[in-house]
Amino acid sequence: MPGTKNPDRRRIRIRRTYSVPEVAALLEVHVHTVRRWLKNGLGAIDGQNPTLIHGAELRGFLDARAKGRKQKCGPDEMYCLSCRAPRLPILGSVHIADLNEKTVRLVGVCCTCGREICRAGSTSRLPEYTASFGPLQRRTPSLKGSSIPLLDGDSKEQDENGQVQRGK
Repeated sequence: MPGTKNPDRRRIRIRRTYSVPEVAALLEVHVHTVRRWLKNGLGAIDGQNPTLIHGAELRGFLDARAKGRKQKCGPDEMYCLSCRAPRLPILGSVHIADLNEKTVRLVGVCCTCGREICRAGSTSRLPEYTASFGPLQRRTPSLKGSSIPLLDGDSKEQDENGQVQRGK
């Protein structure tokens, strides 16, 4: 995707050399972006024209650049997309949005900007999340076992044998 901050580094072949226009076409960035990378520390093979960049050097530069932007959340923090930083949620605002066998998604309210903040994790760490954020409730309603009618307007009921009876 043009204009992305995270070009697809998997496209780069580490045993190949690339010219500046080839790198730009490969990663779908502008030629000036590649030249800016060269000024900011991306190493070229030599100082001659055309400028050649070794694939391993390019991938290493982009990996280091991406790693430098990552921000780890503390045990009691969640990531706020508006603030672009880990933030503490407002006490009592955290609830479980999605839950399956392996993963859980927690949603709360940012204490700084008041917007929704999220955190994903493993269900095995639910006791740890409960200790950090307080008691967690599942706030999304489940249709399983409820008496809410189906969207198509048909009601389903089961007879004594467990068979589904439509439209009684």
